[in-house]
Amino acid sequence: MPERPISSAFTLGPWRKFSGVSVLLLYILLITTVLYLFHFTPESCGSRHSNPCPYEPTIYNVPFVRPPQSQRKFTSPAVEEFIVHVTGKMRDGDLKTLLENCLPNTLDTTVEWFDVDNSSSSHDPRAFLITGDIPAMWIRDSTNQISPYASIAKKDPRLQRLILGVLNVQATYLYYDPYANAFLRPWDAPKQDERYGADDRVIPNYDATYVWESKYELDSIANFFQLANNYIQATQDYEGVFLSSEWLKAVPRVLIVLHDQMKGTWEDTRDIMDLESPHHSIRQTGKAESAPLPLPIGDGYRFRRTTERPTETLGENGRGGIARECGLVKSAFRPSDDATTFPYLIPANAQLAVQLQMLSDHLQHVPHLLTPLLIDIEQRTRKLSQTVRTAIEKHGIVEHPTFGRIYAFEVDCYGSYLLMDDANMPSLLSLPILGYVSRTNTVYQATRAFVLSLNNPWYFEGTFASGVGGPHTGQDMIWPMSLLVRIQTSVDEVEIRHVLDEVKRWSARTGLMCESFDKNEPSQFTRPWFSWANGLAGTTIIYLLDHYPHLV
Repeated sequence: MPERPISSAFTLGPWRKFSGVSVLLLYILLITTVLYLFHFTPESCGSRHSNPCPYEPTIYNVPFVRPPQSQRKFTSPAVEEFIVHVTGKMRDGDLKTLLENCLPNTLDTTVEWFDVDNSSSSHDPRAFLITGDIPAMWIRDSTNQISPYASIAKKDPRLQRLILGVLNVQATYLYYDPYANAFLRPWDAPKQDERYGADDRVIPNYDATYVWESKYELDSIANFFQLANNYIQATQDYEGVFLSSEWLKAVPRVLIVLHDQMKGTWEDTRDIMDLESPHHSIRQTGKAESAPLPLPIGDGYRFRRTTERPTETLGENGRGGIARECGLVKSAFRPSDDATTFPYLIPANAQLAVQLQMLSDHLQHVPHLLTPLLIDIEQRTRKLSQTVRTAIEKHGIVEHPTFGRIYAFEVDCYGSYLLMDDANMPSLLSLPILGYVSRTNTVYQATRAFVLSLNNPWYFEGTFASGVGGPHTGQDMIWPMSLLVRIQTSVDEVEIRHVLDEVKRWSARTGLMCESFDKNEPSQFTRPWFSWANGLAGTTIIYLLDHYPHLV
């Protein structure tokens, strides 16, 4: 019986000169080539991390909106040189412009006061930053606003003194009221106008001439320690922090607050005091004043505000959510300035644990500087860090029916927990940025999948963008901050490209970040001048340049 040809098509024309084996090999080669080309067509690439498509960024023409030189509040030659150096490596014109707008925004627009005399002497420098369109300095925001410049500071002594000045003013504020989150111009800065803080009923009762708002937020304290750690790590100036009279006065009072807020609600047996409105001192315009006496903190913390929004006040006669002592530290409010549902806010505790350990490590690095006070601070911060981290792993991880073991957002250590995430840092999404876990950690990856899904009540998917928001701005409002954090925590280049495009599309409207925008209608947005988010945009682009240079 004659041998059957492999295919009738290959028995015709020029194929007659090839043997059966040769035809078979050519046939295999042809099929392999077709499959290879099909696998890398635009329709099939980009579906997984190992196969990203060739990248050509979409151009949105982000406008250049940096204020002219004459209108900038503070200029650092080192920052200017850094921007020129970095943008010279970039091929994406939109990201280049966004970096030029956002990275220097804090220096350009928010340095309201810098004690130049002290900055050039042996005394502790002092500086006051506003958060943007609100004329007050938040402890949390100011750390995040000024920290992007820490790595550049050694090249510019004046910039280094500015960062240290922010830390010193934070210390001054927290020495006066370690529970408050936001403050007006410090008393040693000449007053410019008549301005007072919120008229809330708070224990400890504050002076509204100095305090903008006294919402006790654990992350404010964590960020106070973080700025000290960032500054030391970048500059190696241990003396600037550990010999600062302001910092040495503030830290013991801050540690008292932390230990006080580890008590369970019903374990606190102190008498309930009446809540009173704040008082107001009279400040003379154009003159500095001596420091007020620190507020008494022995009666703990309570807060009441007359409002229609339940997230703006605390229940249970100003005490907030009920909790049992378990090794975590309570937080009455979140970094969004909204009240916590359950007092133990896991992201804030995670940030605190990391920063306390870093501070202890820094203190151990300079034994020649250690006084009895600093030795006590080192021992207490190390022990507290270990206690909090252990408690997070014991009480902060819960079983989700879909995602498995994930970190809860808040717990009360009675067994109740809240599953959600908020865009503001510290957040569950930002845990790797905080240094608490790696990006590939199994529990974090499961938590991240939950956060970026509709199982998170504050994750929104729209026609313009998808991302995380929060109760502070409400339904359908996405915070650019969450998009930037998503980029920095992703291990998937396809995801990074997609989210980066959303960031660029938004910034094409104003040239800067905002607080939040509508998922479908980006023309609806809040706070167009939000310095913290601008700084985060700048550092995110630098992160991409370091890890994904072909994307910028």
